[in-house]
Amino acid sequence: MKRIALAVVLLATLVSAGGAQSGTGQATTQIDYATSFGNFGRDSYVYAAIERGFFREAGFDVKVTPGPGSLDNIRLVAAGRLDYAPVDIGALVVAKAQESLPVKVVAVVHQNTLSAIFTLEESNITQPRQLEGKSFADSPASTVRVLFPIYAKKAGFDPSRVTIRDAAPPALPALLAAKQVDAIGQFTVGKPLVSRAAGGKAIRAFRYSSVMPNMLGIGIIASEEKLRTRPGEVRAFTRALLRGLAWSIDNPGAAGANLNKHVPLADAVVAAQELRIMRQFVRNRQTRQRGYGIGYIDLNKVASTISIVRSGFRITRPMPLTDLYSTVAVPAQKPKR
Repeated sequence: MKRIALAVVLLATLVSAGGAQSGTGQATTQIDYATSFGNFGRDSYVYAAIERGFFREAGFDVKVTPGPGSLDNIRLVAAGRLDYAPVDIGALVVAKAQESLPVKVVAVVHQNTLSAIFTLEESNITQPRQLEGKSFADSPASTVRVLFPIYAKKAGFDPSRVTIRDAAPPALPALLAAKQVDAIGQFTVGKPLVSRAAGGKAIRAFRYSSVMPNMLGIGIIASEEKLRTRPGEVRAFTRALLRGLAWSIDNPGAAGANLNKHVPLADAVVAAQELRIMRQFVRNRQTRQRGYGIGYIDLNKVASTISIVRSGFRITRPMPLTDLYSTVAVPAQKPKR
């Protein structure tokens, strides 16, 4: 009996000290992670990594919260309130220039920006310049909203002539469907969700990538302190998350079901449709043919993204490429075009 009692005490001590056991018998590390923007199919790869056991195998117990947008995610990671989060890399350039926030990209999820503006086709807004005099809704921390002035300049219209309205991410499709606004900020992959909210009406998407083709999209960030003090954790977590990403775009139906299991209000079918659209942004010629792998950091596009953002926001502060990324988890390359 004494031996049993001693074993119980030891187990309780381990758990209370944060030493919960993984399936391999090793202590697990607790991780706080936020999605990029609400809970949509585009973020379901984190749930795939949970359901498929990729995090557990790497020694992590991951808590996921719905993200409020890139700028807030950046600040939360910089402050140590989140361990990792996906953020728009263009928005990160702005944040680092304006607030000197100590975070870096450890992997690239989308090799091109997914940012877009959605309108109903029946609104007859067929050109970006026709957004002048119209209303546009988005969250203040949204990537699409942060980069809106740059897109407007590149697309040839005056952003000051567009009425901006604040709205929470989940409310955006309904606002457009009800014609309470003329346009909303969304990722390109959100088209199936918005169309369903609008009763199946056709959606027109003005993609930022059409005028900024060399701009990176979402990347996973970690704090510079964590990169200095726990590089092994960063490497293991990032690689487990990327396994979830690869599995999700190869198995969109099952990944959509995983999302619905964790977020019952999320539509599994719509999530799968988003992932099918997203595949082309995750895998490109470099990841497939040149063998750099999912998540690799394209240094040509890092440079282009910095240049586009600095020019659009008139940022004079220099920003070396290495201020933006770390190679602790994935390679950084300058691929031949």
